[in-house]
Amino acid sequence: MARKARTGTAQAAERAHERAKNTAAEARAKAAVRDVQSVAAKTRGMQQKAQAKRG
Repeated sequence: MARKARTGTAQAAERAHERAKNTAAEARAKAAVRDVQSVAAKTRGMQQKAQAKRG
């Protein structure tokens, strides 16, 4: 009986660890997307500014 309980907790801990890894990976992916978007917005703003100077 005790052996069964131990394996159960190990599995639960493993699942929790997998979930933590998933959330960390998702957070990294979201941060990467945010960085790309901010760079794109910045370059767009710089282009508009240059266009306004020319126009």
